[in-house]
Amino acid sequence: MTVARGSASWKLNSFLDSLILELDRAQDTLAVKGVNRPLTYTVKDVSLELQLFPAFDGRELRFTTAAPGETGAAKIALQLGSITDRQIRETTKNPVTADDVAIEAVDGIDDDTKQVLQTIGVTSVKDFERMERSRIDLGQVSDRKVDYSRLANLIGRARRRAAPPAVRAASLSVSGPPALTIQGENLALASAAGTEFPIAYLNGTSVPVLEASARELRLQVDPQLVHDGANELRVLLDPHAVMTLELQS
Repeated sequence: MTVARGSASWKLNSFLDSLILELDRAQDTLAVKGVNRPLTYTVKDVSLELQLFPAFDGRELRFTTAAPGETGAAKIALQLGSITDRQIRETTKNPVTADDVAIEAVDGIDDDTKQVLQTIGVTSVKDFERMERSRIDLGQVSDRKVDYSRLANLIGRARRRAAPPAVRAASLSVSGPPALTIQGENLALASAAGTEFPIAYLNGTSVPVLEASARELRLQVDPQLVHDGANELRVLLDPHAVMTLELQS
């Protein structure tokens, strides 16, 4: 590996992160290829040798790549092991499916943040959801600053675009406490569990949400709130989805 003299210095962990990311991408590509044709070969051992000038300032070790013909550089050798088609199938996760969203496709996420996520194996919205459930702090696994709240908001918006709500039916039950049932798809996403959502309003008045799932919402309804004729039901499913229905009594 050679670059022009005067190249910027870099840290070893940054180089290794980039190298591992490229290897992960190659492995993911092979996994997708294996869906259409069998993998019948082995990637043999690969050696990588770097000629570098180290510099240590008392806190941080950085390297500058030696230019062609430059002498006195230190040597770092990396040995990459072989991998077989079986290992690829066993260690590579499934490709992003139609019900998921690739991180690369999420609008608003800068390239540095995308690289941070990909370096730790987060390549889709579902990967991010697993990271959230595991309470992983991005600030602890990366030396780059990540605005987690903004990132979560962008991911949530992309998640909703991939799974927009759809209403199939609405019915009012008067047996027992009056309840309005809304049936459909993608009504309450699992990611909203434990939050204040969904929030419902009937004719401008807040009504309690008794049950909420992806296929059904049950709302407690005071009969006095129901008007003769048209009634407006407004449901905030999550920060990225608001549903307004006109119901006839």
